Order: sequence, then structure tokens, then C-alpha cells
Amino acid sequence: MARSKEPETALEPRPETLAEAALDPKKEADVAKAISKLTPQEALHFLELLERQVKSRRIQLFGYLTALAVMLVGTVIALVFVGRAERGTFVGWVFFMPFIVVAVVLLGFGRWAKRVK
Repeated sequence: MARSKEPETALEPRPETLAEAALDPKKEADVAKAISKLTPQEALHFLELLERQVKSRRIQLFGYLTALAVMLVGTVIALVFVGRAERGTFVGWVFFMPFIVVAVVLLGFGRWAKRVK
């Protein structure tokens, strides 16, 4: 079986493959070559896929920032709750609550980002 002379890192000119690789700065030259080989219909499809990828990453970034804010606020609330608790009562469970809320936030944003793809 004959092998092609192109290196294995070369991208196939398929919109699905290009959309995933287009956001990687290391593959910029390969992506530019592959985009030039696309037909106009494939190029439009590639553009739609790329827009979805960017939107998905933006949603994920917003989710991470929201999770960070929830963790900070939740930890401060937990510290205030422990500080106001009566002496001798165990309220250590309150420190798990920010982690649980952050998990729910990340799960929700992750599912939303997957739906956009």
C-alpha cells in the first residue's frame, strides 16, 4: 500500500476537522492551506462550525468566571456563617456548599456549551 508523501500532521480539507484545529495557534499555517482547498459551500459550512466553536468557548469561559465568583462569595458566606454560629455547634458542613454550587454551575454551563456545538 502506497503512503502519501504529506506529513501526518497535515489537515484534511474537511470543515469539521478545520473548525476544531482553527482555534489552535500552532496549526494556523496548515489550516490556512486547507481552507484554500475548500469549495464555497464547504467554506460556508466551515464558517458556521467555527462560529459555533467560538460561541461554545465563550460560554465555557463565562461559566468558569461565574464559578470563580460563586466560589468566592460562597466561601465568604460560609466564613460569616461559621463566625456567627453558637459556640460548640458543628457547622463545618457549610464549607461544602460552595463546592456543590460550583459543581452545578460548571455542569450547567458545560451542558449549555455542548448544546451549542
